[in-house]
Amino acid sequence: MPISATGSNARETGFTLVELMVVLVIIGIMSAAVIIALPDPRGRVSDNAETLAARLVTARDLAIVAGRDMGVSVTATGYSFAERRDDGWQPAPQKPLQPALFGEAITAAAPAEPLVFDATGLATPAVITLQRGAEQARVAVDGNGGVRVQ
Repeated sequence: MPISATGSNARETGFTLVELMVVLVIIGIMSAAVIIALPDPRGRVSDNAETLAARLVTARDLAIVAGRDMGVSVTATGYSFAERRDDGWQPAPQKPLQPALFGEAITAAAPAEPLVFDATGLATPAVITLQRGAEQARVAVDGNGGVRVQ
């Protein structure tokens, strides 16, 4: 290998600017793909609606099994369950019916009156709308106790 008069190789080792730019573009594309694939840490509105619907079905089923009315109070930020006993409405003691809050920045619009499932499974018809920005989901309860997410 020829050596110059100064004692160094004529060709320097290292990366060219083009090689560095290609690596940066690849890193940028991969980072964008990862960010797009990450779920929203606040939770999706539809996920909150599905959870609420499942818990409403649980309340309906418990009303039938226990033979007593189950009520659901929905506020702008969450919901809670109660059961009718001889001494009036009491918070539901069952673990699946503990009070819950909606995800961050999700608000609900619901009738002011509590939603009630009677001992036969029939319900007070209601529509509960969950919203965050432009994202929206509805949980509809019909008079027969059917619960669905729209």
